[in-house]
Amino acid sequence: MRESIVQHAGYRIRVKSCGPAEAPQAVLLPGMGATAVALAPQARALRALGYTTNIVELPGFGLAPALRKSDARFSQLADLVLHVAAELGITRALFLGHSLGGGIALHIALRRPAAVAGLVLIAPAGLGRSMLWAYKLYCMPLIGRALLRPYDRGTSAHLRRFLVGRVRRDDDSFIATLLRRDRRSPATTRSIRAIVWANQPSRWRRLLLLPFPGGEQVGYTLHGRVDALRDMPTLVLWGTDDRVFSARDAEAFRLANPTAEVHVARGIGHMLPLEAPAWANEHIAWFAALHLRPAGRAA
Repeated sequence: MRESIVQHAGYRIRVKSCGPAEAPQAVLLPGMGATAVALAPQARALRALGYTTNIVELPGFGLAPALRKSDARFSQLADLVLHVAAELGITRALFLGHSLGGGIALHIALRRPAAVAGLVLIAPAGLGRSMLWAYKLYCMPLIGRALLRPYDRGTSAHLRRFLVGRVRRDDDSFIATLLRRDRRSPATTRSIRAIVWANQPSRWRRLLLLPFPGGEQVGYTLHGRVDALRDMPTLVLWGTDDRVFSARDAEAFRLANPTAEVHVARGIGHMLPLEAPAWANEHIAWFAALHLRPAGRAA
């Protein structure tokens, strides 16, 4: 494992890479506030398939300084990741993203399709409407600032209620492992606030959307544009118990893009990459073998 720090627009972006430069490249994008650890099982699986993996940690999630609201729209984050890839000499790659990272990967695919060899989207943001009502409160500056604050350790109640599905909800060892990693530094908190506030619709539209779960996602949804990805190899993975982004969005994606592979794991929540790593990695391996075939060991 080697670590690179790419500097861009006053930010420091940490990238954790593993594998030879001449191998097919994979760029992995963790979710909101997450670092490389959150996608470690998928990175190992891709390396076993012959890929060189590059896990990109957004500003504030890995290294300070935090993102500014003026730089935190999805389109800007997509451009930032593309800049990082170019600095590393990556011209074309498989992009794998979870949650926020999946939304960024979608934007990259639509903005620069030539740079994307394939997409693996795990419960991605930006395909529909969040089912987490608390997101409405996050969008309100004073209340959101109070809710989105730094902490040294999360709570098991929050993990079990919102992030973990019923298959692993009562697995005390698994929950304890997640809690050991669940810290939110001041820089991470500021970056999360910046992303939430930069991607919401106008104030009046937020008021109109108040009765609807997750209506705030209309500020960055790509639901009406995914049919443009029909020629791009795409794998979508979701959990039935995801309470952040509803698994109904997976079926909507399937209808909009019938060429995509879509699989939904029963009883798994939003932490799918860590909740069901073997299931996810098995689908990734089959997807790579059937649709990509560039990896050194699979060719």
